[in-house]
Amino acid sequence: MAAANLTTKEVARLLLVSEATVKRWADDGLLLPKKTAGGHRRFSIQSVALFRRKQGIAPAAQSPTKRVREKMVPGKLPSAESFGDLLLSENEAEATAQLIDAYLQNHALATLFDTTLTNAMHRVGDLWFNGTITIADEHLATRVMLSALQKLRSIVVPVQATGLQAVCCGIEGDLHELPIHLAEIIFESEGWNVSNLGPNTPLFTLRDMVAQKKPDLVCISARSIGDLDRATAEYAQFRKIMEKINGTTVLGGEAFRDSNLRQRFPAEFYAESFSGLSKFLKDLAKKT
Repeated sequence: MAAANLTTKEVARLLLVSEATVKRWADDGLLLPKKTAGGHRRFSIQSVALFRRKQGIAPAAQSPTKRVREKMVPGKLPSAESFGDLLLSENEAEATAQLIDAYLQNHALATLFDTTLTNAMHRVGDLWFNGTITIADEHLATRVMLSALQKLRSIVVPVQATGLQAVCCGIEGDLHELPIHLAEIIFESEGWNVSNLGPNTPLFTLRDMVAQKKPDLVCISARSIGDLDRATAEYAQFRKIMEKINGTTVLGGEAFRDSNLRQRFPAEFYAESFSGLSKFLKDLAKKT
């Protein structure tokens, strides 16, 4: 299910209407499809999201000319087990559809990430650890997840822009990029501008960037820290710069659940869940 290649049936599923309704909206010029060589309609995810935003509709079978005032009650989120199976079977289309379905049903992104995505990847990791799947299988599942996430990200409508700037990255030596992408989407959904430096970012490089760009917040993810003494020393220099620019530091990931590490790596907030991160960002924006 490519970002610019949704069928009429897929759009109907995302908006919870009939295919006939989607065709009528297209004929009326409310949804603008492209035509394949065979004459079939194809819609971009972005056009569907823009249509929903302009019409002010919830994903329910109602006319787009009537603004829906009732808040839709979200359905049940996909289970971590079933979603993990989609990732392992490389079923990117269905994984994408389920993520977008959950978002259009007004589930909070943070809840979706905490309940379904994080637990699904933990399950995949456990299967690899137990020898049930190979490391290649785990890598493929991760790529499917990342691809599905980017399609979800393309339709997320942020709240009102805060004008605040954040930097997200993973600590040097940590190659796990999924938590950084999840955090990036949370920041964007809360109206922040985000620079994603990706995993394996040396702290001295981050320090220099912060001194130059002066972001309002820096979010660092770490599943593990290799050279602890060096990282501690470089982090101390990074923190001096953050204090100088009056910036906020957020640390997340399994490494920073350790109370001893928290003493070495002081921060304004330790994110133990994406729901916690989302709430912290909301509260911080109100104070700024």
